[in-house]
Amino acid sequence: MEDVTEIVGGKLTKEILKDGAKLIVIACKSGAGDWQLSVQNEHGITSNWLEFFPSSQLAIQAGVQAIEEEGVEPFMDIDGFEYLFDENV
Repeated sequence: MEDVTEIVGGKLTKEILKDGAKLIVIACKSGAGDWQLSVQNEHGITSNWLEFFPSSQLAIQAGVQAIEEEGVEPFMDIDGFEYLFDENV
């Protein structure tokens, strides 16, 4: 697994390349000072956690752990988002 970590405008991102898929783990600071976690696939579809984390590093670690445990498949699923690929959009 290859990754790059960078901080951009209040967000910490970590790029994961695994099994031919590119995922971006994103930690965003919320208004309450906690960090929200999401994982974005290469189609721009995100999976968002409902829980918040006390630090960006804990949020990123949780996202990376989820990818390692579950694999990339759950994050690459486009069911319900097929309209994004409609040529008429």
